[in-house]
Amino acid sequence: MDMSVLCLYLLLVSVLMLFLVPTAESTFLLWACILRLNICPFRTTTPATASS
Repeated sequence: MDMSVLCLYLLLVSVLMLFLVPTAESTFLLWACILRLNICPFRTTTPATASS
């Protein structure tokens, strides 16, 4: 077996294991909010306004 193919398979298995653990979803949502992606559930649609 070629070494690059083995590394690719190990990478795919490790990514699969990462998404199978229960904390993966919360980690994904945390990064989505940090990066201000549209899928962040805590992102508001109205802009914040300064109080006078």
